[in-house]
Amino acid sequence: MNDPWGISGPDFVVLYIVLLGAALLVRVVVSGIVRSRAMRAGRAPDGPPPTVYELAFLAGGPDRATDAAIAALVERGQLRVNSYQQISKTGTQPGEPLERAVFDVAKLKTTAIIRAKVRGSAAMRALEERLDQRGLLVSAAAKRQARTFGLLAQLAVLALGVVRLVNGISLGRPVGILVFLVVVAAVLAIVAAVRRSKTGPRQPSAAGQRLLGQARSAASGPVPAGMLAGGVLLGGAAAAVALGGWSMYPDEELSAALTPPPSSSFGGGGSSGGGSSCSSGSSCSSSSSCSGGSSCGGGGGGCGG
Repeated sequence: MNDPWGISGPDFVVLYIVLLGAALLVRVVVSGIVRSRAMRAGRAPDGPPPTVYELAFLAGGPDRATDAAIAALVERGQLRVNSYQQISKTGTQPGEPLERAVFDVAKLKTTAIIRAKVRGSAAMRALEERLDQRGLLVSAAAKRQARTFGLLAQLAVLALGVVRLVNGISLGRPVGILVFLVVVAAVLAIVAAVRRSKTGPRQPSAAGQRLLGQARSAASGPVPAGMLAGGVLLGGAAAAVALGGWSMYPDEELSAALTPPPSSSFGGGGSSGGGSSCSSGSSCSSSSSCSGGSSCGGGGGGCGG
């Protein structure tokens, strides 16, 4: 038998295509199983009731927690928003760690820029660690293990293709199709390696989902603003943004000014025409006008060898 490894070139090409598909399937299946087990592994939360910023993190990750802190500071008049959608500090520095992290970087910055600066702050890391310790987030280690397994599967298929390719070239066999398939395997391995290096946003565990659901149910029930329900302060702009995003901010014009555009870059804030001036506790009407310096206050071929 003259075929290397006892497998003809065309047969090996078919086998290699099957192995490429199998490696992809393994990545998807293993990732899904690990994610499901990690979510179910969340234990019943203990300790003090969650803060509004912990709920915000569960609902939308670090950016939502930052948005909730911005909402709280704007409502209290410690931050203000000008007609260019830039946020700046006006009051005294707050004591809450995440609010302080937001306040310290709010120097004529847009919401998108503040999000980027606060995302890796010590206050945000501490908030995430508290949620992790209470079992309210899916284990980052479990996700990394699943992606490592998928990467090893891709590397094994790539190594097999490279060895066969070298063997085919040494025997002078046509290897055009196998070269293409090995390149595909290399690209898939690189993608798997990049995915493994990026942890991505942490997802709430089953316990975190239950806690978040309880808070949303309580917030939508007949509970007066500012009352405690399930240990969570339901009233105020911070709670509204934490559970529902900027669309739930009580002042529509401030909501529009504070919401980053979908394709926003982390550059300077752009000009926003027609911005109105708001005093604390007032609502901005779309018919009012202001100059560029006005502001809004709080409240509102061949074979395979």
